[in-house]
Amino acid sequence: MKIKHSNNISIISFICFFFLGCSSTQLIEISKDDQLNNLLTDIGYTELSVNASENTKKLILKSLIKLDSKIKITFVEEINNDTLVVTDNFLNQKFTYYCKSANSYLEEKTKQDIFATKQENKIFVFYVDKFLPEIEIFKKNYPEVNVFKLEDDYDELIKETFELSGSYSRSNLLDRLIQEEEVNFVPRPRKDIKKIYIVSEYDQAKNFIPSLRFNYILDREIYASSRAIIKIDDRKKLLDFSNLLLTVPNSFTEENNSSNLDELSKISFLQDLIIVSAFKKNNGKSQTILGKFGNIRYSQSTCSDIDLNLVRIDAQGKFNLL
Repeated sequence: MKIKHSNNISIISFICFFFLGCSSTQLIEISKDDQLNNLLTDIGYTELSVNASENTKKLILKSLIKLDSKIKITFVEEINNDTLVVTDNFLNQKFTYYCKSANSYLEEKTKQDIFATKQENKIFVFYVDKFLPEIEIFKKNYPEVNVFKLEDDYDELIKETFELSGSYSRSNLLDRLIQEEEVNFVPRPRKDIKKIYIVSEYDQAKNFIPSLRFNYILDREIYASSRAIIKIDDRKKLLDFSNLLLTVPNSFTEENNSSNLDELSKISFLQDLIIVSAFKKNNGKSQTILGKFGNIRYSQSTCSDIDLNLVRIDAQGKFNLL
């Protein structure tokens, strides 16, 4: 193929750099049956030794059945250098094959989008105690960000943070002065806040996000940690999160009929992990695999990275790619 224009050369150079410096000649989408079959054929018969608990074994077997491959898994008790150890908390586990944990990749993608504007002082972060160590690192990296701990009284916190108390006081005064007529009141929150980031799990987010809307915090970009929805076992629970921005596994956008997001995220990651483990064992060449959990920039010689997609949740609880 001949390249005629210099701008084409620049574009191709960028793509090559992104996908492992052109060491990869393949782009494999395992959501496409033919490409997945070709990948599994290349891998061929491979036996993996895995150490895991009984509950995690069940998830691994479900993942393996979905692959319909010649990969064989033997569960072992004794651990050696060839053993793939999968803990119960494997989404937070750092595997040898990957540069970071699955959850780290999810959070990293969201933060990249939040801070793309370089306006740290216009970003408000709300967190729960469980993630305080993470927030301490966060504050060191982004010192101008406004950080607030989520307390029990979310309405009061919102009124104080967004300076709504004065608006509500004026509304109460008007109600007392004009008792015969109903006053349509809409509070005016401070305008210098551009983005809101919620670092919590589902139990806190399900109450805090509706409180933001109840107090008319409507025209800001609201982001959440993926941990707010990753353990949801019923997709209907997403209806409270419409218009929320966050990062999710690829399978969340592909399998809208799957109601148990907790199991879907785990099986998706394990499917990708099995493929990468088998590929590594067979000395597979560097390439990019669009997996069920994420887009894997597989490296033959170093740890592999995962790229993920930012989405917006719509009014029906579906994930729409941005």
